[in-house]
Amino acid sequence: MKTVRLFGMVLALLLTASPAAARDVEGIAAVVNDQVISLYDVDQRVDLFFATSGIEKSAEMTERMRQQVLRSLVDEKLQLQEATRVEIEIEEAEIEERMELLAKQDNRTLDGIKEFLEDKAIEENTLKAQIRAELAWNQFVRRNFGGRISVGDMEIEEQYEKAVKAVNQTRYLVSEILLNLDNFSTEEQVRQISGEIVKQLQSGISFPAVARQFSIAPTAAQGGQLGWISADQLNPRLSQVVRQMQVGQISSPVPTTGGVYILALADKRAGGNDPLKNKFDVLTVAFPASVKDKRITEFVDGFKTCRRAQGAAKKLKASVKRSGLQELRDLPTAIARSVANLEAGEVAAPSQQDDGTNVYIVCDRKDDLGIDISREEIADNIFAQRISVMARRHLRDLRRDAVVEYR
Repeated sequence: MKTVRLFGMVLALLLTASPAAARDVEGIAAVVNDQVISLYDVDQRVDLFFATSGIEKSAEMTERMRQQVLRSLVDEKLQLQEATRVEIEIEEAEIEERMELLAKQDNRTLDGIKEFLEDKAIEENTLKAQIRAELAWNQFVRRNFGGRISVGDMEIEEQYEKAVKAVNQTRYLVSEILLNLDNFSTEEQVRQISGEIVKQLQSGISFPAVARQFSIAPTAAQGGQLGWISADQLNPRLSQVVRQMQVGQISSPVPTTGGVYILALADKRAGGNDPLKNKFDVLTVAFPASVKDKRITEFVDGFKTCRRAQGAAKKLKASVKRSGLQELRDLPTAIARSVANLEAGEVAAPSQQDDGTNVYIVCDRKDDLGIDISREEIADNIFAQRISVMARRHLRDLRRDAVVEYR
């Protein structure tokens, strides 16, 4: 399926190539504080976007994306200039490490992603330049704003208590894409681009790949994954949308004061613990019909440990099989029914079979505790949200003060 999609993307590139492909390599698209962005840079980044996101390329979509990409390249110039001002330098090894991570997320090797770029006629430096700007900006933001952010113990505890209460509520496995309104020139362009992204996602394009290319949310590096959350943990507008979504659905664009969101609902489940997710390590001892009931009763009454039971069973010419920890719902029906209410170290009543008698022993049990709530993770999330807001504000200031000339 993936090969077919990639072939279709290559064919689309050939059939819908815009006149931009024939532009002079040395043509100038914009000048940012005396630093040049070439038309070739724009064309390469547009091709990188289509190749890595999987969105189908068309003449209309290409022209829309050229405007979006040019604005992103201007932002990257400003970010790199700001990082250079405070003497932040990104080593080649750091870029290679990030490329390896991206390759792994796409089930590729580092060499594989380089070959992929070469096949698409995209220069490796196009991706490296994007990564360099991202790493430099992240370092700048943390160095300059990280020390100004204080996350108090009371605030963490308040969020923790809310999360604990939410355990018994319906939980949703959500991913997000947050589009930055500052990167669009008009509301109509926002509507067109966001609508096209939703359309492509609904057709099966990889949500994580698009999130990594488009989203400005802190979750972008994880492909937009928010993880398991309750609806109350979201912005009220997003909460309302998630409650109405079906599993597997992609939302329509959701405008908020922070930008335009696109949500994906991968799964949902009722709150509280799920008994079917309790894990059991079961030892099945199958006695042949030749073994008398008295010997089986003695075996059950004399049970001490699973290890000893295996030795005793072999002396009685019984076969033994151990499941290892498995969720109750994944165990064979007869076993699941027999052990569901047993604790570790308990033995189920002997079960008569056509060819003998089975005895099920619970060697270990791990109960589903619901969502795992960490105060440290809560603190990290609060910090990430605040530093993201400060970074966006600073970038807006840089845009306002910059001298940008579009050609």
